[in-house]
Amino acid sequence: MSSIFPYIPSVGALMGYGIHTLAQSISQSPPGIATGASQAKPAGHADIAAALNDVLNDQPAIKPDARFSSATITLNNGNGLDIDNAARLLIPSAPAGTATSLRGIEIINSATAKTVGERNGFTSTGLAPVWLENHGSITGKNGAGVRLDGDQDDEVVNAGLIIGSHGVALSMGGGNDMLIVRSGGRFEGVVDGGSGTNQVILDDARGGTFDGARQMQHLWVGSGNWTLTGEVPVNQQGAVYSGATLVNQSKIGGSMTVQPDATYAGGTVANLEVAGTLRLDPATHVEQDLRMQHGSTLALTLGADQTHTPSNIGNTADLRGATLAIHVENENDALLSQPLQLLSAKHVESPFAGITSNLKTLVPTLTYRPDGVFVTFKRNDPTA
Repeated sequence: MSSIFPYIPSVGALMGYGIHTLAQSISQSPPGIATGASQAKPAGHADIAAALNDVLNDQPAIKPDARFSSATITLNNGNGLDIDNAARLLIPSAPAGTATSLRGIEIINSATAKTVGERNGFTSTGLAPVWLENHGSITGKNGAGVRLDGDQDDEVVNAGLIIGSHGVALSMGGGNDMLIVRSGGRFEGVVDGGSGTNQVILDDARGGTFDGARQMQHLWVGSGNWTLTGEVPVNQQGAVYSGATLVNQSKIGGSMTVQPDATYAGGTVANLEVAGTLRLDPATHVEQDLRMQHGSTLALTLGADQTHTPSNIGNTADLRGATLAIHVENENDALLSQPLQLLSAKHVESPFAGITSNLKTLVPTLTYRPDGVFVTFKRNDPTA
């Protein structure tokens, strides 16, 4: 049986990005004005309106009595840039030398920052691609926490909290977008990848929880122990990479691969190919095919109550390359009572490659039936 999955990119290929500086350091005093020199009086509303009309000459006119609010963007020199209501950042000419970034707009919301918008917390009109890294909180009082319009290839890294007030926390719009979730990254509201081919990466050695997303065509688990508590229904191809663990408590569309030294357990998935470990507790529902590669492990753990729910395979279970690893926490005669069903399937292709256990007085024996695979425990006969 050939692999049911296409090529899976490496974590390095997925994570081939860096955080680059958006702006060069700016001087603390405007050119030609010495520090401590007398300054002109603060601009009034009419002055600001006139200045904005000059800058935003392709926008509707701003009335002299308009009300202005302020926002602060912290640049790499730490001084910050104060913008009253609206601004346009321009670069007079392309810098010489090798480009340091492929992104148009890069914003980092620090761990102490609380960004709040009366409508959306953060909005991009889509004129340039956006890189947004959030360690603090971003809140939309009457809209999305973050809304990225247009057809740009935007990237969002969330290690903080993004809150939407009308059911949507993050709306990524058009383009081929990427969402990277770190440990502690949370969303209050739906995550919507929008149109295009989008991907979500769960990547942090500390692990975490992710509540699912709409319109994400790829789900990648790069590192750490992650729990999926909400659906990723339109996933086409995803992977759990070596060293990572995914416990699925919901539903993943499409196909998932589990690389060597990676672990998967639970939930529902359309197709599953395992080169690492598939834990049978909690039970997994594979809607179509399960393929265990050579060197993979199917792990059964029986707790003190010895209860177990069999995993269900909708079509074919190919077990030819796997070892069944059994761990029993309370070895006793109750295990002798009846066969224990490991999984059910329409078709079972090939037996397990082997079986291991921590049992001392009992011996496990496998039975293959048309409706699935069973394990029976018998007493260890030292004379046999």
